[in-house]
Amino acid sequence: MAKLSLYARKGVISLKSAENSNKKIQEVLLEEGINTSITAISLFLSRYRKTGRLNDARRSGRKPKLRQEHVDYMDEKMKENDELTSRELKEKVAKDCDMDVSTATIRRARRKLGWKKENARYCQFVREPNKMKRLAFCLKALREKEKFENIIFTDETSVQIEQHARICFRKDGSQPKRKGRPKHPLKVHVWGGISCKGATQVCIFTGCMESMGYQKILQRNLLPFIKDNYPEGHRMWQDNDPKHTSNSTKQFMKDNGINHWVTPPESPDLNPIENIWANLKHYLRKLAKPKNKEELINGIKAYWRELTKETCQKYIKHLYKVVPAVIACEGGPSGY
Repeated sequence: MAKLSLYARKGVISLKSAENSNKKIQEVLLEEGINTSITAISLFLSRYRKTGRLNDARRSGRKPKLRQEHVDYMDEKMKENDELTSRELKEKVAKDCDMDVSTATIRRARRKLGWKKENARYCQFVREPNKMKRLAFCLKALREKEKFENIIFTDETSVQIEQHARICFRKDGSQPKRKGRPKHPLKVHVWGGISCKGATQVCIFTGCMESMGYQKILQRNLLPFIKDNYPEGHRMWQDNDPKHTSNSTKQFMKDNGINHWVTPPESPDLNPIENIWANLKHYLRKLAKPKNKEELINGIKAYWRELTKETCQKYIKHLYKVVPAVIACEGGPSGY
């Protein structure tokens, strides 16, 4: 039976002052949903008459093994390396502080410091020189109130046969249902582009792509889209893959009037089509569930047919959150 709460203790004092018996006090408390015994009420009243305190008296207890300087040392070590296990931290405390304690003591102290275990969250790696380029790019976009209205965001991704979503449920007491996954699933590559006026045609291919193959994709899928939707001018976003920036590709773009908008390296968070790719892969896993190459390709095409102008605009407008986040991180990964 739980200890009397502070509210219940105040009620006991009030009821006793009105000359109610301990039995009557128990009945009144029970009516309020507070289940306690007559003995507990009697012991509390006896202690209250002696001390005049509603709260429990402080207990002396055992002195903590770790002093404040040891706890501060642990906090600093965790800030230096947030992947330290309790055993590794215990060894450091023993070596540097001459204090031998158990891993359980280390874990308790670490929890009190506010450190909790969680899965690592990964983001793109950004090298120092590119942080400055990303910061300058985003500051300019913010300063010029960039709307991203005439930009065509292009990219490639690889998708493979996956028939199961990342999360499933099972009833209590039932055995987990094993879901097979091939060791080497069939894979295809996808090129596409999105803009505020909708999506380009999607291109699905296999094998390695080189500069000439990339130029053929632009010829067949990007140029018609530019002609139909951006006759008055456009900007084309692509990453800094070698086949995108080779001399022959640069010449192809120049000859065909493709206005390549130079953007900072290592910046997938600034390209909203990355979110489209994530959504496509979720669709294939959860809804299409392809079993062979034909079904995989048909699933990709089905998703792309349903990709509306409004959906493209929604993902592009997400940049209004990403740009300030990159600035706040001084060019580092935004977390988006």
